[in-house]
Amino acid sequence: MSDAEVIQEICHYLEKKRNAPQRSSAYFILGKVGKNLANAEATQLLLMCISTEVDKYALSTALDMISELALKADEDISMIINLLQDRRWLVRHAAIRALKSSKSAQAEKELIALLGETNDVYDKIYCHVTLGVIGTAQALPAIQINTKSRKPDLKVSAVHAIESIKARIDALKVVPI
Repeated sequence: MSDAEVIQEICHYLEKKRNAPQRSSAYFILGKVGKNLANAEATQLLLMCISTEVDKYALSTALDMISELALKADEDISMIINLLQDRRWLVRHAAIRALKSSKSAQAEKELIALLGETNDVYDKIYCHVTLGVIGTAQALPAIQINTKSRKPDLKVSAVHAIESIKARIDALKVVPI
């Protein structure tokens, strides 16, 4: 799927009141077309959709598609951040994953805060995974706490996130001659 005209067609399709599975399918197609074309319009449309979507499955699909698209450092991610506190775990976890495509320092800050606030093991694991992709040295202390966990999945995800962040930091230090 690599035709920019599809984006406008999906926009018109979504303007009509569709049921949740149809909206979910439209979000999926929109995300794939946006990824294939590196299209900012698709990203904006998905971001607009998550602010109005109420169905947890369709919302999760839209967020998962956002995770595959590039979010610029100055992109407004407030609607994703608001979903980090959603009572529905499916939405919360998709929102955490959606931030892995963000270049915003706010995304890292919010994930670090969530790590400190939540008692949900899976929230923490998803935060580790996302911070492993976008995190900086600033995230290391918050992740380090979970390397002592008695829960193997939590401990392993923390260790891998730390390794990923340190590898990225080391790669930035290497200066080609």
